[in-house]
Amino acid sequence: MKKVELLAPAGDILRGKMALDFGADAIYLGAQQFSLRARSSNFDFNALKEIDTYAKKNNKKIYLVTNILATNFLVNDFNNFLDEVLKYCTPDAFICGDPYIIEVIKKRCPKAQIHITTQQSISNSKAALFWNRNGADRIILSREVSYNELVPLIKNVENKIDIEVFIHGAVCIAYSGRCMLSNNFTYRDANIGGCAQSCRWNCDMYDEEMNLIAKNFTMSAKDMAQMKNIPKLIDAGVKSFKIEGRMKSEYYLATVVNAYKNQIEFYNTNNKLSAEFENDLYKAANRMVSTAWFDGLPGIDKMLYHDVATTVKQNYAFSIKEKLDDTTYLVFVRNFFDIKNMKFEILSKNYPKNFDVEISNMNINNIDMTIAKTPMSIAKIIFSKPLNLSENDIGRIK
Repeated sequence: MKKVELLAPAGDILRGKMALDFGADAIYLGAQQFSLRARSSNFDFNALKEIDTYAKKNNKKIYLVTNILATNFLVNDFNNFLDEVLKYCTPDAFICGDPYIIEVIKKRCPKAQIHITTQQSISNSKAALFWNRNGADRIILSREVSYNELVPLIKNVENKIDIEVFIHGAVCIAYSGRCMLSNNFTYRDANIGGCAQSCRWNCDMYDEEMNLIAKNFTMSAKDMAQMKNIPKLIDAGVKSFKIEGRMKSEYYLATVVNAYKNQIEFYNTNNKLSAEFENDLYKAANRMVSTAWFDGLPGIDKMLYHDVATTVKQNYAFSIKEKLDDTTYLVFVRNFFDIKNMKFEILSKNYPKNFDVEISNMNINNIDMTIAKTPMSIAKIIFSKPLNLSENDIGRIK
């Protein structure tokens, strides 16, 4: 069995804990400086301490993202920033691409690994070995590398450096994020964390004579989903599978992480994939997906050139707030649900697989109800059988 790391994003403490609880071996996260997800909540220093303690208590890892392509103004403050970080946490690795930032980290944190960001667009073994000679322990491969390019790349690095690949999430239209659309349209610099995602804007297209030729045109690609290619990636020698999405919801993260964790374990035990876990993956509210560059140059079928009418199911019914007894729980309502006319399943960190449940009673504001419809209101629900559920476990509409 080949051990592969499952690496998940964390936009804040709740999402970090959810990712770890539902199967991630490690999480990557940004502080409030030097990260390429400026619009994510990110972590203040006290939050860094809390999530670092939580991860280490559970024998998991945290990787701090310091992956901006820094200007003079920004690098001048990096030493002070690192001083503060190290007062609160000890990252297992830093994700970065700026040579100066790497140099500082290597001197100050010699035990921490250096992971080279996908922003460096590494797509060949010579580049990977260059970074290895300059202190890197891992490269996060460019998303534009196909499987047929990946296999010889891993062979040629001869285990001198670990290879991490994205397996799920958004795909840039530019070469691994090297895009200037946001800068040009909104003065928000994508390369220091301010991307406005201009490629996803809906636009009307006109010909030279101003005749409308397309409505709702976008330059955006479909999201990536590589679940069916897990066997090939494991057998090729990939060391870490990375899920994109520091700005995604806790429900999305729990669903996606849990599905990949279960699928990886199933494959390693049975040498085949399970349709059950692939179906679970698509219960996360998400955009259309493809395998992106895996099979070679993507065609029109892997782009969202035009707005496609799809109904996103709101399967997220509730999350556990507090256990009152083995059958009775307080929950946060997340979306509309009807205990009389809907069926439910539970996604819980305490159970190896999702399982069906029956809700026999629900009480909201001391009134027995069959329908919940106000997000973030609190309901008391009674299950028909005793369960061992924990805070933040998820109830999902089937």
